[in-house]
Amino acid sequence: MQRWLRRNTPDRKTLEQHWFLRPFTAIMQRAQCWSFHRSSVTRAFALGLFIAFIPPAPPLPIHLTMCLLFSMLLRLNLPVMFATTFASNPLTWAPQVLASVWVGAKLMGLDFVPFMRQIEQLRMGDALQRLWWPLLLGSLVLGCVAGALGYLLAKFLWRARVAYHLRRRRARARCAPRCAR
Repeated sequence: MQRWLRRNTPDRKTLEQHWFLRPFTAIMQRAQCWSFHRSSVTRAFALGLFIAFIPPAPPLPIHLTMCLLFSMLLRLNLPVMFATTFASNPLTWAPQVLASVWVGAKLMGLDFVPFMRQIEQLRMGDALQRLWWPLLLGSLVLGCVAGALGYLLAKFLWRARVAYHLRRRRARARCAPRCAR
């Protein structure tokens, strides 16, 4: 997992080239942001999934900036957090926003289909104003659920990986006296 993450996530130099991250380059040099420890990786995975459910704002790098800030404040693994944040991308925005509005509308006690028909008949500004609260509530709930499930999944995968390597090491140790003959 560690090799895969290192191969598929951006390194320090790549991140430093982005204009919106340049003010943070000195802070990004901290070793805690790049260490692969169980607690920093699992918490970064969970928080990255939570951040991914924040409603997208295409012209602003909100997700990446929040990842950087939370990673520095909480001493979490920066590459893992960036990688999981990209669960929210232009291909997933529409289903993510629709699911967030649906969940938010259900939690607010609104019937989704009539609510969406009312929204279709409004002007753009009025429609956004009506969608804003269900979108935020749904995003918060889905982000919390995704973060909790992501934390449990990352913790399970980490433990499974450790158990696998321990079994392999024990098998090699048992085989070593017999294989040496």
